[in-house]
Amino acid sequence: MPDTKKPVKSARPRDLSIVLKDAPPGAWVALSHDKTRIVGTGTSIRAAAFEAQLKGEADPILIRMPLEGEGLAAGVR
Repeated sequence: MPDTKKPVKSARPRDLSIVLKDAPPGAWVALSHDKTRIVGTGTSIRAAAFEAQLKGEADPILIRMPLEGEGLAAGVR
């Protein structure tokens, strides 16, 4: 039987700055599985995941936003 699997494409990192531009500093953020919209936020990872589930997103991507002045580019202006 011939192998019908397609080769896996190498995934390029997606620039999430546009999607996350209005996310509150220090909050947990739940993104849709396709990383195109915020489906939940909260002060805890559980709260963000719960809000995402209420909006129908069963498997959200969860990240924490850095606080003001934190992060890799904190000193860059």
